[in-house]
Amino acid sequence: MYVVEIEKIVPGGFGLGRIQGKVIFVPYTIPGEQVRVESTVARKDYEIAQTFQMLKPSTDRIQPLCPYFPLCGGCQFHHMEYDTELEIKKGMFQETLRRTAGLKEVPIGLVHSSPFAYRNRVRFHFREDRIGFLAAKGTSLVPIDRCVVCVDEVNRFLQDVWEGRVELGSRSEVTVFGYGGTYFWEGGIREVTLELVGRKVSFPLDSFFQSNVNLLEHLIRTHILPLKGSKILELYGGVGTFGVFLKHNCSLYTMVEEYPHSVQYAGKNLGGGNVRVVQSRVEGWFSRKIFYDTVVLDPPRTGLSSPVREYLQRMAPKNLLYISCNPVTFARDLKYLLGAGYEIESCTLYDFYPRTTHLEVVCRLERP
Repeated sequence: MYVVEIEKIVPGGFGLGRIQGKVIFVPYTIPGEQVRVESTVARKDYEIAQTFQMLKPSTDRIQPLCPYFPLCGGCQFHHMEYDTELEIKKGMFQETLRRTAGLKEVPIGLVHSSPFAYRNRVRFHFREDRIGFLAAKGTSLVPIDRCVVCVDEVNRFLQDVWEGRVELGSRSEVTVFGYGGTYFWEGGIREVTLELVGRKVSFPLDSFFQSNVNLLEHLIRTHILPLKGSKILELYGGVGTFGVFLKHNCSLYTMVEEYPHSVQYAGKNLGGGNVRVVQSRVEGWFSRKIFYDTVVLDPPRTGLSSPVREYLQRMAPKNLLYISCNPVTFARDLKYLLGAGYEIESCTLYDFYPRTTHLEVVCRLERP
């Protein structure tokens, strides 16, 4: 057994400590806490605590509001004050910028809302007439009848499943979207239409859509509505959520999206006029005929590929808006873009998923 002091929280939510100079990761801890580690799983360069006893708890430690934590694998931070979680997330991002992009001092904003009843979209697992989430360890199912981070409409769906009003049949997974007093699911209404900042957007349940509508509207008001240009290009445009607003700010709006179902809905949401919707992998498109002065980027977790980064460097649009769901690949791409002559105008973190380790970045870059 070893006594370990937690130095910091690392991506993934583990506390980092040291045993005789060797790194050990301890789950569900807070910086400054002391624990007695009783058993570990050894790896080549580090160990992971399996069981431990709390010796010195942090003053920021709280009793989790969720009765399924930490058995359920959905959340990682229910054991700490929300302000502490935000501070930790901001610190992890700053360290990522420092290590990956070589940036030491970047002013960073942070936008958040309530850490509870925020999640509109969720994917549940279903086995042997039980519904819930996968366990934090292993692949077993943790049955739940209410999720504290989900909106009321999603929790009503859970209740309807448990009480037999909704039959899931042979499904092993089910996606649910709750909004406006109604829930949508794959066996019922499969198309969602909602109003964002005064404009309607429709999307199918099997396409990606942001899970926190409240903060999505904040992002649109703060970063999308003010964005203007003669010609605006959006890469990885999805169902056209941002384009619904961007098309009014330019003479030509072009959106590129790979997945046909999303493109179908983008056409429905955006209409005609000054709008051009392209179904293609971004790497297979690259316009050589049109110069875009403003480009919006919302890539998957893998970030921008080398051909995309090189295309942006060649075209050299004056304005870039980069929206990222992965701070690590964002920092890698940011280093490249800064080397290509861009400067950071603003960098804002959005805590779209409180009580989890996930964090999103919205960064505005300009060429001087």
